[in-house]
Amino acid sequence: MLPRGLIGDIKPENWLGMIDALYAIILTLLLIELPTQILDVIKEYELHPNLHSIILNSLGLSLLGYASVFILVYDIWAHHRLIISNSVLGRVTLSLGIIILFLCSLLPPIYHVISQLKRDLLTREYTSIGAFSFIFWDARFALFLTIACTYGCIALIAAKDIRFLRLRGSKAESRMIVLKRLKSSSIAMVFVIVFVAILALRGHISPPTPLILIA
Repeated sequence: MLPRGLIGDIKPENWLGMIDALYAIILTLLLIELPTQILDVIKEYELHPNLHSIILNSLGLSLLGYASVFILVYDIWAHHRLIISNSVLGRVTLSLGIIILFLCSLLPPIYHVISQLKRDLLTREYTSIGAFSFIFWDARFALFLTIACTYGCIALIAAKDIRFLRLRGSKAESRMIVLKRLKSSSIAMVFVIVFVAILALRGHISPPTPLILIA
């Protein structure tokens, strides 16, 4: 990163606009693939009319999964804005913020890969379904890990700055309250994600139920 001598003091308003724009792009990338998914389902129905109910059920579940990822991205955006507005903006905070943006940008492509793999599982020959299921397991693991790491970064920023703001006493009381809530909610989300991921990857719940539960 450039030294402050070149770019001046880091201010929240300098970053909020960029954050809003990037999350808007992430949500757009999530939405832009939805018509393609619907068209793919229609094509699958034309090729396999005997799987009518299964394919329609898959479409409904895909829409629920899309809504769940949309809610998660929105929640991460809300957490990120509050972090930028109330934390102490330094190199560590901004570096973790960049990691949060990067991880969040991975959610649309990973979700689309999972959706495609799930549809392919419906029509794939049983002779190769074992290896294909393993790839499906890996993709879901990557999704859970990405979401958990995103909330983990938010909790780390909040925990770091709570200790720093305590030295300021009453002057930073309101900011500390916000950061404590962000820390608590982010840690809670990490535990929920890990618990749901264990159930999902062991086969106790099937997609998109895990995403729905997390959202």
